[in-house]
Amino acid sequence: MRFRIEVKNSSRCIGCYNCLYACSRHLFDSVDQTRTAVFVRPDRSLSNRFTVIACRYCQNPECASACPHGALQPLPEGGITLIASKCKGCTTFDCVKACTLTALVLDRKTKMPVICDKCGDCAKYCPHNVFSYEEEKEIATV
Repeated sequence: MRFRIEVKNSSRCIGCYNCLYACSRHLFDSVDQTRTAVFVRPDRSLSNRFTVIACRYCQNPECASACPHGALQPLPEGGITLIASKCKGCTTFDCVKACTLTALVLDRKTKMPVICDKCGDCAKYCPHNVFSYEEEKEIATV
């Protein structure tokens, strides 16, 4: 069973950062705004509004294509996985720069990309239903 997480109602975000902290706790067993795969940023064009940024699970992820070491591998259902043994923690930030959504960052401690593993904690701990976390529909092939 595969799941998909989407930012559905960004306008409902009040900037509580519950999603961000839940992600950090899941991925790194810490509560650190810089070690997360979900980002909440104040929207400078609208007062009291926030922009929520998370991986959109691209079908042909440019971040994977940009990695000079092949450390980011596309998944058949969209998105990427990190092959840590191939990641060199380079300082060119090619993979980060390639993400047009700015949803990919390098972890400051490991120097490797922080990858969403679709755990759903961001959706679970968001009190305002900003995210949807749903089972992916299987497409029947004939």
